[in-house]
This record gives sequence, structure tokens and C-alpha cells, in this order.
Amino acid sequence: MLTGGETYSAGETLTQALIQGPARTVRIGQNTQGVFSDVLERILPNGWTFGLPNEEYLTPSDGKTFDGEGIPPDVRTGNFVQEMAKGTHDSAFAQALAVIRCQAK
Repeated sequence: MLTGGETYSAGETLTQALIQGPARTVRIGQNTQGVFSDVLERILPNGWTFGLPNEEYLTPSDGKTFDGEGIPPDVRTGNFVQEMAKGTHDSAFAQALAVIRCQAK
């Protein structure tokens, strides 16, 4: 699974669900964004607004949350957005191909 700072919301929920799934999923790239829940928005009497996360997603085995820090990859690679902006190769995709080829042997 390729992950990065652009992985958030349902992408993070899926990533977290696969961490402890029956089959091993290899996460390659960068930490996910660390934004899991919807935001509960409120307006104060003076017109100011604020938002609070209204859910917390915890791992079943140890109750860990990845809010804020994001889910770390198993194999850390370069930043996709920065690499593409420089016109260089996608190191996460290259690593994913290497993992797939290694597992196929």
C-alpha cells in the first residue's frame, strides 16, 4: 500500500484497518496525514467558529491512535509530490514494485 501526506480520511481508516488484518500489508512511502475523523463545528455567540474532532479511531490490540502523527510506513521513501515536482522518479512506486517482485519469488 502506498501512503503519504495525501492519504487522509477514509484512506487512513483503510490503512489502519489493514495494519492488523489477517494478511500482511506492507505500507510504503511517508506517514499518512493523521486526520481521521470529521470535524464537529460550532459557532460562538461572538461569531467565532471552532472545530473539534468528534471521533477517535483506535487499534483493537493496544488502543493506539494515529491522530496528528499519521500512520508510519513500513518502508520509508522519498516524498512523491516533491519528487514529481523535481521531475525525478517515484521512489515509493519503485519500492512497491521491488516488494511485489520479492514476494512473488
